[in-house]
Amino acid sequence: MDEMTMLRDHHDAQPAPSPATVRAARERLAAHSRSRRLRVPRLGRLSLGIGALGLAACVGLVVVQVINDDTRVSTLNAVPAGAVQVLDRAATAARQQDDPRPRADQYVFAESQSGDYVSGPGQTPKWQGMRRMIWLPVDGKREGLLRERRTAGGGSTTGAWSTTVLRQPGGGPLDVQNNYAALDRLSRDPDELLAQLQRRYPAQHSSDPARDRSADEQVFDGIRRMVAESYLPPSLRAALFQATKKIKGITLVEDSIDAAGRHGVAVALTFHEGVRQEIVFDRQTYAPLGSRSVLADAAAYNRLFSDLKGVPQGRTLSATALVNTRIVDAPGRLP
Repeated sequence: MDEMTMLRDHHDAQPAPSPATVRAARERLAAHSRSRRLRVPRLGRLSLGIGALGLAACVGLVVVQVINDDTRVSTLNAVPAGAVQVLDRAATAARQQDDPRPRADQYVFAESQSGDYVSGPGQTPKWQGMRRMIWLPVDGKREGLLRERRTAGGGSTTGAWSTTVLRQPGGGPLDVQNNYAALDRLSRDPDELLAQLQRRYPAQHSSDPARDRSADEQVFDGIRRMVAESYLPPSLRAALFQATKKIKGITLVEDSIDAAGRHGVAVALTFHEGVRQEIVFDRQTYAPLGSRSVLADAAAYNRLFSDLKGVPQGRTLSATALVNTRIVDAPGRLP
């Protein structure tokens, strides 16, 4: 008789446990399972400069391997399945960032690149690039500073820097709502935050239906602009990405590119005039890189406007790239 047969015969000779014994054993097993906490790894610190190397966000990942109670979880960062998964990962990455909490007398410095097609009557649309550095007061109550320089292809400069003092509270001609102090007052609850954004960026109706914007289009564009050139507290950034998930019609773009030529994944919304607006994220850190606008439906656009005649469908119309953002002590001071 082999060992397995002996064990089976011994087992079969034992009386079956009572229902009460089985129930008690199941309760002990469930309690033990609840006490074994799944340990999730903290992400490495992300630089405030967009595009810095970091660890991938760990929400919605495909492979999770637990070695034992004292071993951190190992993850495999697969290609995101959709826009919601990208936003979940971006929110998780944001929560891992330190929050330096700037003083009211400091400034938010942002360095960015942008480009778009410009055209005039009878002219062929052409690409025009811009590099800019901006200093905005944290409290939104003092003068800011803007420096801009036109660029050619590849980001090379073509002219001198122009300097403009921003005298209106919150940054002059920019969106006065997006100073740090005002943004910091926004809710961190995604549902409440979305309601606040809907009040900030209401649906737009006018005598020209081509210029109209739905509530979802307005909010998405507002979020895109907030991410493009604002220093967002990490907790707000996380809530902002969770709120974006609630916008109807958002889609995933698996390969997008910002104005600095950096490839990434994007969360997008196609507006009624046929232009797809994208928020571009780094593939590894899920930090926002910038934004892009694409002519997704040329026929729809050309029915409403005439400035892009001859521009092929799928062409990038504009793009931004947030290269660096820091807190500094004075306008004009570089980090």
